[in-house]
Amino acid sequence: MIVLAWFPGDSVLLIAAALIGGGLALGHRLGALRMALLGSAYVLAAFLAIWLRHAVPEILLPDYPISRLLGADLAWAFALLFLALGVTGQLLHASLTQQVEAHLPADRQDRWEQLKRRLGLVLGGGLGTGLCWMILALALPMGFLAHQFPADRPELDPPGQRIAARLYHDSSALGLIPVARWLDSAPTDFYSAAEIAGVIYQNCSTNNLPHIRQFRSRLLGYPGLVDTAHHLRVTQLTHVWTTNRFFMGLHQRTNLTYLLTNPHLQDAWADPDLRAQVAQVDLSDLKAYLHTGQSALYSPQMLSLQGRAPLLGSWQLDTKQTLEQFQSLYPKMIPGERKALEHYLQTVAADLILSFSDGTCYLEGRFFPERKLGQPATAQRENVSPRDWLPVVPEISRTPNIRLMMQGAWEKKPGGTYHTQWTWGAANSAVTLQLFPDRLLLTLESMGGEKYVFQRPQL
Repeated sequence: MIVLAWFPGDSVLLIAAALIGGGLALGHRLGALRMALLGSAYVLAAFLAIWLRHAVPEILLPDYPISRLLGADLAWAFALLFLALGVTGQLLHASLTQQVEAHLPADRQDRWEQLKRRLGLVLGGGLGTGLCWMILALALPMGFLAHQFPADRPELDPPGQRIAARLYHDSSALGLIPVARWLDSAPTDFYSAAEIAGVIYQNCSTNNLPHIRQFRSRLLGYPGLVDTAHHLRVTQLTHVWTTNRFFMGLHQRTNLTYLLTNPHLQDAWADPDLRAQVAQVDLSDLKAYLHTGQSALYSPQMLSLQGRAPLLGSWQLDTKQTLEQFQSLYPKMIPGERKALEHYLQTVAADLILSFSDGTCYLEGRFFPERKLGQPATAQRENVSPRDWLPVVPEISRTPNIRLMMQGAWEKKPGGTYHTQWTWGAANSAVTLQLFPDRLLLTLESMGGEKYVFQRPQL
């Protein structure tokens, strides 16, 4: 499919010229009465399509879950209704013309013929303008969504999507988007959701894997999304691994149609419980959070006013501060032991995310120690006795996938701390959480009181 572009907005102007010019020619040829019938068919079809769009069979729609959301059913409903009503009107034309002319005095017949042609031109131009307006409005949702997903090979997009994207681009260049939205059928939050999807696409389509991990941590750590992020159907879409075709599609900047037809995405879209959870998210606040890392709805001040815990959201392991906690607990570490512990903590921290929703906490990552790191000292050196304890780093024989290692309930204690019980791998421990202005101190009570320090994700 070859696309020519002469100047910004050319496609919209060409369509407008063709439809308005065709409408004028048709109006001059058919006259006022027949054009009035076509205009009535247009108005009725536009009105009835809103109510009858859900009756459009699935076989006519594109094979992806949001085709109705994008207005494909409305386009089909309008086209079929306009065709049916237009044909019906033309069939009634002859009898209506006879009735009108039969009631006209003979001296007004010539004047009626002149008026009929003039009104035909006006109605024809109006019908062409209305059809152009309808086309821009129907193309707007898909065009806007396609604009958020600049694929590496746009020539592989379906022709309908490419046309919608071109019309959106040219309508924007001409400043016609606000006009097109007067007839827009997309839900009010569609465009915010599309912008968020575009932000996800742009941040995942990079070769900077640490950036992808940090962005994923921020996205799934949004307090309003924590429970949703750990829904099975969502984890199938968001886990960072080469076997995840949806993630690899984002990473490789593949085409929007490919992403929309992903089986896991279709299953997630069809899950009513998951859709109900997502519908509760404030998209404007989420969009601001992704750009700035700050949420107006979940700021510490707002959570305090609501009587909710300020620890909601996600946290990442602060290796430097955690290392200092171990240094205080095991002061007889030598530089070599400290270096080995620091390397181990950095490995643990690379993909570790601790998240809190109202009442539930989640620990996700590749590793987390399943035993107390401090062990009775065996080193033979000065100032170290068998009664001393030194950190012994567990051996990492393989690198597992990122997974949910722990999920459990948490509660606030009277002293201002938080408490939970963790079971992960072969380990089980009571956990105390103490919140500071910019850090979270986690103490594993059943593992010698070893402490881990967490901070908010940085991007």
